[in-house]
Amino acid sequence: MKTRSARLLITITTLAWGLSGVAQTSAEVPPQQDGRRIQNVQPEGMWTRVDKCVLPIYPAQALLARVSGTVSIGLCVSPQGGVANYRLLAGHTMLAPAALAAIKEWKFQPAEGPACSRVRALVTFKPDGTVAVALAHAVLPDHFGDPGIPNFQPVNDTTIVAQPISVPACETISQP
Repeated sequence: MKTRSARLLITITTLAWGLSGVAQTSAEVPPQQDGRRIQNVQPEGMWTRVDKCVLPIYPAQALLARVSGTVSIGLCVSPQGGVANYRLLAGHTMLAPAALAAIKEWKFQPAEGPACSRVRALVTFKPDGTVAVALAHAVLPDHFGDPGIPNFQPVNDTTIVAQPISVPACETISQP
């Protein structure tokens, strides 16, 4: 009886853990931890606000193992222009740490209004050893009625916007 109860508790806990990510895609979006509201921003609009773009260094072990692919990161940019919050949405475990370290260094021009701006950064590690970055529409809904892109498919996502020529070239992160 004890074993059955323990298995039931583990099953319920596992189910609750798995559903916690689903609950975040519902229509109700809590404010950020500091109480600010969130607004999804079109990728084109965020590119116009980029002051500092940083690319990661391709991790040597990933390059040697011929690991390539895209790391998708959800960003919340503070009204002052710093990366206030970020979340890994998808990507290979060998590539994600480098991409996250670079994204934390990004700087944007201040926004109009008190809401945090949300967008997705797509950092692509190419088989030839180069790295590129693009911005895409946010996945989660915001406080102003934008539903986001639920159940997104990064390969088929038509909202991906590569870095425009008008934006200064991205720097390479100083440390791997």
